[in-house]
Amino acid sequence: MQNKLQHIKEFIKKHKTLFIVLTVLKLLLKIGIVLYFVCKVNDVAAQSTNKILRQGNKEYKNQKYNNATESYSKALQKEPKDVRAHFNQGDALFQLNELDKAKESYTNAAKLSTNTDIQAKCFYNIGNAFYKQEKYEESAKAYKTSLKLNPKDADAKYNLMMALSKIKKGEKGKPGEEPSEYAKKLKAKADELIKQNKFEEAYVLMENGSKADKTVKKAYGDFITKTKDIVDILK
Repeated sequence: MQNKLQHIKEFIKKHKTLFIVLTVLKLLLKIGIVLYFVCKVNDVAAQSTNKILRQGNKEYKNQKYNNATESYSKALQKEPKDVRAHFNQGDALFQLNELDKAKESYTNAAKLSTNTDIQAKCFYNIGNAFYKQEKYEESAKAYKTSLKLNPKDADAKYNLMMALSKIKKGEKGKPGEEPSEYAKKLKAKADELIKQNKFEEAYVLMENGSKADKTVKKAYGDFITKTKDIVDILK
């Protein structure tokens, strides 16, 4: 018996490296099996979430917004950090005119996302919600944030201009004061430039025109100020 034990010890000693390798491989195999099942569970959960999201999207498309919010809520119960679910929930709530809740959903999506385009869309929609609530200063602030993330968004530029036009600030014309024909034509040209997202050109046009005709600034001073605001934001 002792000879056998001695023989085994000598064998183990002689093949010590082999035993270590086998032990490590065994351990790695166990870890691999565990990771496989973890990934499998996560994959099943992801498929389930995607299925619920597709259902919500279908309901949204069919204008069943209450049903859509329920589906998105279910998706969020499974995946609380799913950016798509938060964003789509915001869209559905916006359609239901639950604007504060919609802003909350968009804010969550913006915080969770690392994609600047998605973040820009979130703040753009937050701006729309504030605008609908007639909170124009908050709306303008949200549009500005959106444009900092995506300066090329023409819709955000236009909506910012609309929000700024609602805010009572800047120089305004005197009551009853009429612009000259020159000033009117200049303003029409500036409007066309803004439609083409050429805000800086529109501002320079109006600013230079005001030096030649005092009625330009007196009648359209507020317009000039707000155009300048956008130019500054986009720099």
